[in-house]
Amino acid sequence: MFSLPRLLLLAFLAAPAALAAGTPSPVPVAPTRVRRYAPVEDASSVFNPTGIVPRALAHNPAEARGLTNGQRLARGLPPRSPAFNTRRRALAPRQSASPCALSQATGTIRVADTNGAVLGYVSSSANEYGEYSLATDAAGALSVALRRCDSNDSPFDIEALNGLSTYPYLGGVVGFANTDDNLRAGSFNYVYIAGTSQVAHGPAQSAPNAFSAAAGTPKDVESAVWTLSGADALAFNWVNTDGSAAAGTLVYVPSSAAFTYTGDLAAFVATFGPATAVTFTFVDAAAPQ
Repeated sequence: MFSLPRLLLLAFLAAPAALAAGTPSPVPVAPTRVRRYAPVEDASSVFNPTGIVPRALAHNPAEARGLTNGQRLARGLPPRSPAFNTRRRALAPRQSASPCALSQATGTIRVADTNGAVLGYVSSSANEYGEYSLATDAAGALSVALRRCDSNDSPFDIEALNGLSTYPYLGGVVGFANTDDNLRAGSFNYVYIAGTSQVAHGPAQSAPNAFSAAAGTPKDVESAVWTLSGADALAFNWVNTDGSAAAGTLVYVPSSAAFTYTGDLAAFVATFGPATAVTFTFVDAAAPQ
């Protein structure tokens, strides 16, 4: 016979085991898959990231425009990157890529609306995310060099001589709110006109760029995206992931002080707000003013 105190003790000790036996085992939860292009709940507020402090980006001083490599080194500046033919083509045996043979004209980029009214110039100063902005006069203009290799009709790089020093090319960077790297009708997808490194012509690829450095968000880039017409009009040529050319419109977004390129202006404006369609014209520094 057990005494009452001993019975109470045994019951107390058995209680946890009984509770454990009646408690179902936890159900394993599959890890959440992180997508590179996460759905945007309120895309109208995220043309650029919000709630972060962008990393500062270095600019070349204005007096760096047009300097030779010797002059740049004497001023403590890095030498210019050599301009190589970035078109994708098969090389003959023992043949290597060589510097571009065409004249590397220097100048500025004039900005006008689609009615021809001049708005100013692409600015030498980028915004906090490394996206180039608008300067109202030539004194604040970005000085550029056209790194043409084959012809004006073959996409080439534009080097910024007095812009972002670490990302010296005026290229395209996939937009923060994009659903993918492609531009098309019916989509608000866009491409920042921003500082990039130099990459071969073709679909966007991973490479260092000003936006990613400032925002801490990896985005793909294209740098050899420009062609030049006989009237010195600069056209932006984005390549989609399937290799097709993406038709679109250059625009200026005043709320972000940034130029961008989109495949559907109406969808872009409906999502992000006011934007002005613009044209770019190269102003050759050697031409009579």
